[in-house]
Amino acid sequence: MSILIYFLWLLLLFFVTITFTKKFQTSKINLPPGPQKLPIIGNLHNLDGLLHICLQKLSKTYGPVMKLQFGFVPIVIISSNKAAEEVLKTHDLDCCSRPETIATKKISYNFKDIGFAPYGEEWRALRKLAVIELFSLKKLNSFRYIREEENDLLVKKLSEASQKQSPVNLKKALFTLVASIICRLAFGQNLHESEFIDEDGMEELASRSEKLQAKFAFSNFFPGGWIIDRITGQSKSLEGLFSELDAFFNQVLDDHLKPGRSVLESPDVVDVMIDMMNKQGGEGSFKLTTDHIKGIISLYHYHIL
Repeated sequence: MSILIYFLWLLLLFFVTITFTKKFQTSKINLPPGPQKLPIIGNLHNLDGLLHICLQKLSKTYGPVMKLQFGFVPIVIISSNKAAEEVLKTHDLDCCSRPETIATKKISYNFKDIGFAPYGEEWRALRKLAVIELFSLKKLNSFRYIREEENDLLVKKLSEASQKQSPVNLKKALFTLVASIICRLAFGQNLHESEFIDEDGMEELASRSEKLQAKFAFSNFFPGGWIIDRITGQSKSLEGLFSELDAFFNQVLDDHLKPGRSVLESPDVVDVMIDMMNKQGGEGSFKLTTDHIKGIISLYHYHIL
């Protein structure tokens, strides 16, 4: 049954592609050069091996500004300093929003974070919140002792391992350092003593999140691609990952909302956002919600990667 659905889906895509091709054949838009594309898949057949190396090879043939098409999604590849300056400076407002993908939309609570939110009023409000309240110089200096303590702890562990001449998993040690700093300054939780944050579990969750977002999803490039993602299990994997992340973020929020919880002299990032959410009035169209808080927490989670 699933094979029949797959075949019918491809057949539908074929007819849709033919229609779109005929519609845009007469277009006079001056598009950048690029390799010949195939029906339905576009230039996906040109991607062989590591993506950045493949794009570099193609740019040597088609120039620093090159157009590809992944499925039904047109993509412009920039690979020179001059072209990058044109995009990032001259046409910044037209190009500053990140591409919307199924994974980033789900995990960022429908783009409620700063990293993936499209440019607009909500993004500007979140950026103002980040600059003034979360990442200000005063705030960063107030957490200096956390960075120093965790770095001292790492140096102590490495020194002890050196004296014993025992091997050290440097990747795991550096992950623990970054995760410990972020958990303390963002979540108010000591990774080594927390009741609900497991170091190995967090590392495994971060690794799965990174791999899933890098994985190819038909929904991002084909209309109706969610059918294939359902068949391949991609949708189920994303839902499972989001469920685990959401449970973790809810635990962080619940811990901060406990009655009688004492806020430290330097409140963590979640404390600051909860306080702002409780104090916001009726003025202004932007309202900070728990989804915004969890979206911003997810941004810290990505820093652990």
